[in-house]
Amino acid sequence: MAKWLPLAVFAVPAGVLADRVDRKRLMIGCDLLRMLAAASIVIALIVGQPPFAQIFIAAFLDGALFTCSYICERGALSQIVPAERLHDAVTQNEARSFTAGIVGPSLGGLLFSIARSLPFVADTASFLSSMTAIAATKSQFQSHRHTTTTRSWRKVRSEISTGFAWLRQHPFFGTCALLFAVGNPVFTGLYLLAVLLAKDHGASSAEVGVTFAIVGSGGVLGALAAPTLRRRVPVGAVIARGDWLLFAVTLGLLVAHNALLIGVLVGAAEFGTPVTNAAVSGARIAATPDELQGRVQAASTMIAMSLGWLGPLAVGTIFEHSGATTTVCVVAGWTLLLAVAATTAPPLRHEPATA
Repeated sequence: MAKWLPLAVFAVPAGVLADRVDRKRLMIGCDLLRMLAAASIVIALIVGQPPFAQIFIAAFLDGALFTCSYICERGALSQIVPAERLHDAVTQNEARSFTAGIVGPSLGGLLFSIARSLPFVADTASFLSSMTAIAATKSQFQSHRHTTTTRSWRKVRSEISTGFAWLRQHPFFGTCALLFAVGNPVFTGLYLLAVLLAKDHGASSAEVGVTFAIVGSGGVLGALAAPTLRRRVPVGAVIARGDWLLFAVTLGLLVAHNALLIGVLVGAAEFGTPVTNAAVSGARIAATPDELQGRVQAASTMIAMSLGWLGPLAVGTIFEHSGATTTVCVVAGWTLLLAVAATTAPPLRHEPATA
């Protein structure tokens, strides 16, 4: 929860920052602070035992700073790549994220088995690499600088609403954000549900690790297929079909009795995630003026991630009190409503216009 909650809480102020200050420097600053947070865990482990409060704070800071960096990254894409390559650029970013999702947990587990501090040492080093790569990027991350005088900062309150106003003026993207808000608790809860179901059927920790490697592979395959699917299938249809796939996968969990099959099913659900993200994000970036990129991305992120933290909490609570079958049925009912809404929503029946 500490990791997911900042995505909704800090998205809007991060969007204002991304449109007002140098995005490249802001991303470097975020990585620097995230590096220090990871390093604090290393120091605590060397000295003794880090208190749980420190781990919670480090996770919360990491989530908050990731939110800011993520919004800057999406806003910078339109300056780094040509407009006709935006969808491909978003797709490559999705592939990168899912690849990290496969390598990261496995590497973390291996390093942790050697020494408890090693995963956090590697995390610290990764932020140093990220800062170096961002600094070495020659392209500017925005078309022009915005002045940050005292007078201009007084307008921040009015500027916060700009991203939401843009979404209201573009019903396609506003509807997408609302659908993502309803769907994200399913995905965040699905990971916990996969672990609980696998353990419930007697899976070992190693088998759970393999399960999540399979899940990540589904996302990578989806990212690889996204450019082709995006050219052949309208954006609205991509969203609806992804939600129907999610519903079918959730029903399949009722009869999945081993960790590997659970991994295949959840991986199939993840196949649609990068396809949908690439289609919607690429279209939104192409349609948004550069001076509004941060605020529009922030408004979309805040709405889309507003309920993400609820997924693990709901799944864990229902599973503990009512068992596996009831939990799967509740999640399946939720995904059915989501699929029906995506299929029947009028704004999704027309391709969005680009700037």
